[in-house]
Amino acid sequence: MTCCEGWTSCNGFTLLVLSILAICFNLTPIIIDYSEDGRLLHYPTSCYEWFLPGILGGGLLVLPAVSMTLAAKKRGSCNSRCGMLTSSFLSLLSILGAVYCCLISVFAIAEGPLICNEGNKDVSSCDFSLRNLSSFHMLNFDLNWFMNGTCLSELEPPASNGTRLANLLDRIPGFDIPSFDIPRIDINEELQKILHLTVYVGLSVVGIVEILVSVSQVFAGLLGFLCGTSKKKRNHSV
Repeated sequence: MTCCEGWTSCNGFTLLVLSILAICFNLTPIIIDYSEDGRLLHYPTSCYEWFLPGILGGGLLVLPAVSMTLAAKKRGSCNSRCGMLTSSFLSLLSILGAVYCCLISVFAIAEGPLICNEGNKDVSSCDFSLRNLSSFHMLNFDLNWFMNGTCLSELEPPASNGTRLANLLDRIPGFDIPSFDIPRIDINEELQKILHLTVYVGLSVVGIVEILVSVSQVFAGLLGFLCGTSKKKRNHSV
């Protein structure tokens, strides 16, 4: 096995671990939200968790590079110049995914959890488009939402769960539900703030490391393509 192949196998294993971590980070607030009232997209900790930075950016977009880098090793069918070059191209995709993961995480950290936002605290206040990511220069990283004892004293109390659900479903054309009220579940503000900061700082770190490893694999794949691999040629008897 050449140094490029060993380098590639190490990068593949590292990216696999990082992608699993990113998915777990992203799933954590979603699972906690679901455990509170048994509904998804009901009262999220943050709107940004449904941008799926860890599941999509740091997870699914990284897996193609993981599969190719783990396959491009000694005696593997992808252990060839073409396989190494393909791993480089797929690593570019993982870089895009990791950058997306970092970008969404930075916005989430700067904005804070949904419970600390002014106005509505439900999904009806979420903007699930990418146009709001163009205001990167306007972000404020003073973390007052985390440092202050509470961010609810001057804000209106959260709407009831029944109101949140109605606001969400009213946005779906042609969808009608009977009118009923679901008892509101009290939310632990301190836990939400700690969870929010932990998840998105973790996703930021994972995304940065994924970028570094993916860039490393781009060079490893190019060297493997230029210098060749240790795959033995099979002798075909006539």
